[in-house]
Amino acid sequence: MSIHEIKGKGVNRARVACDGCGREEVVTCNYLHRPGRVWVPDAGQINRKMTGQGWAEVKGKLHCPACEAKRKATGMTKTTTAPAAKPAEVLRQPSREQRREIVDMLREVYDPEAERYRQNDTDATVADVLGVMPGWVAEIREAFFGPDGGNEGIEAATERLAALEREIRAVSDLVGKQQEAASKKLAEVSAMRAELGRIRGAVGPRALRAAGVK
Repeated sequence: MSIHEIKGKGVNRARVACDGCGREEVVTCNYLHRPGRVWVPDAGQINRKMTGQGWAEVKGKLHCPACEAKRKATGMTKTTTAPAAKPAEVLRQPSREQRREIVDMLREVYDPEAERYRQNDTDATVADVLGVMPGWVAEIREAFFGPDGGNEGIEAATERLAALEREIRAVSDLVGKQQEAASKKLAEVSAMRAELGRIRGAVGPRALRAAGVK
């Protein structure tokens, strides 16, 4: 902190210098007594006066209004400056040997006419066998062989599932018809029981016993 006493008679004063550019100001102030008959300017009083005039004390240093404005502007620039964008990462690509291995295996396991894999192979199984990325297999297959139309195993399972669904619908229809027939029979039984009740009430118990009806 650049505060210097001004010796001499008269009003107590001190010289204040900016720690940034060296600009000086003279202010009136009190002096404080220190051991050894030493008198020093009252730094607290001086700081209050200077901050009232636009100066600033930052980490024990005094800054004039111009230097303080520059300091704040520099701080804002550092805060608001966006970090530089990172360069786009280059995607990994298969080597020439890996491409050749993928093509050779696709020739064995992919059916271009049916546009699907044979048996149970997929992009993932080819990649697993060759130790490459599934995306590489998919890219080469799409470019030179055909779309991802599943495989024979998937098609066979799909057909079996469709057949089972048809069988379930047929059984369900049959059960529905049987339930309908059973409901009709139960209705007939209920009607016969009601009719029998009316007959019993009309002829009386003795006549029923004589007729052999219990």
